[in-house]
Amino acid sequence: MKSVLLVVFIALLTACSTAPYQSIDQIEASNSDVLAQLPNWYHQNLGLQLNGGNAYPDQTALASLLKQADLEFIRGNFQACQILLERAQRISTREPSVYVRLSYLFWLENNTRSAEQMARRALALVVSDTQASEEVKRLLVAIQANQY
Repeated sequence: MKSVLLVVFIALLTACSTAPYQSIDQIEASNSDVLAQLPNWYHQNLGLQLNGGNAYPDQTALASLLKQADLEFIRGNFQACQILLERAQRISTREPSVYVRLSYLFWLENNTRSAEQMARRALALVVSDTQASEEVKRLLVAIQANQY
């Protein structure tokens, strides 16, 4: 009986304990997942390289749409790319990589107002990842510099 009570007591203490210690390096590594999911796109008309990692989210439908959109972007089929990204946006309204891709695409199509709006949405969603936030800010500054 004592051993059963001891096991229950230890299990209770374990369940109530705080999360294990994480070093700053471990925290930064987990935050960089957002940056990895941003696209790594370049177009000579814009001259700005998006420095993401082209990783895709775990959600299979969303990942499939993003892969297809990236392929259409590489092929230069921007209309199909935009359609795929807008579908992805409807599936996951809180996915910053969708907004970054749309922002870059709108900017490429000289729709700077929409490009800036999408970049601002992405920026609002990446606040927890410093590197991703800096990348989106760099995109936003470039869009604003070419707008005026």
